[in-house]
Amino acid sequence: MNAPQYATMDGREKYLFDLQGYLVIRGFLTSDEVESLNQALDANPGKRGAYGDPTAEFSGTPMEGIQSPFSRFGGLLEWDRPWCLPFRNLLAHPRLIPYLNTMMGRGWRLDHEAAVVTSEIGCEGLPFHASGNYKLVPSRYYAYQNGMMRGGLTVCQFFLSDVNPGDGGLTLVPGSHKANFLWPMHVRLHEADQEIYRTPVLRAGDVVIFNEATTHGTLPWKGSQERRTVLYRYIPKHLQYVDGYYATEKPGWISELTEAQQAVLERPYIYHRPLIEDDGETIVKPQEEEDWDIPP
Repeated sequence: MNAPQYATMDGREKYLFDLQGYLVIRGFLTSDEVESLNQALDANPGKRGAYGDPTAEFSGTPMEGIQSPFSRFGGLLEWDRPWCLPFRNLLAHPRLIPYLNTMMGRGWRLDHEAAVVTSEIGCEGLPFHASGNYKLVPSRYYAYQNGMMRGGLTVCQFFLSDVNPGDGGLTLVPGSHKANFLWPMHVRLHEADQEIYRTPVLRAGDVVIFNEATTHGTLPWKGSQERRTVLYRYIPKHLQYVDGYYATEKPGWISELTEAQQAVLERPYIYHRPLIEDDGETIVKPQEEEDWDIPP
């Protein structure tokens, strides 16, 4: 059986992701999509909960703030209609599929619960974590072999508000997904070597995709507007990182999803798994081992 050819990430994007461990895609969401997501959050203030408590560990460090790192909205996919729909539409977003097919191979799945995190001015940072190749974590890795990049847990962070210079927020250490040594404590708390960090300037609608092995954290939020981001974490089809997952065998709201969206919520396994093609519509169930993965 001859494998079909697929459109995928362009050469510039592959280079940047392989080099940095993350990729910024400008204008990924349309203004209508951003508006629908924000309207859903505004209509469900009771779904917001506190996430974490201020930590004395940060006192006197650049991570210090006056309140917990952020608030969190959960259960997004199960909200009442129409508020759940914008979040369900992100599950297998047509623009996202070619990127994840290239980064992980076809057959990836949602690992963590989809969530929204928000920060108000004064929110403390979130310590930097993940350390590349320092420690073998089978569900969190990055590799390049035989012309293909492959990774474990991969984060897609969609931005619903602007991030201006000096605002803080998501910050990464470029290239750290390939690091062979554990970060020292001053890196974890952003206390020295400031030149190694990168805090992207972003606009509502941008997405940052990063490999979970890339050292990343959140600087205290100093923006005048509320910081709003949506987090979807994906992982290769046969792996699992956190306990629990959505299972398509469950009745109810999952049956309302498209075939592609349901495929993303499958439990971890390989044989005869539904795989989403880059067109976002075609679903195949491979019969041969050679069909499990394809070159980019």
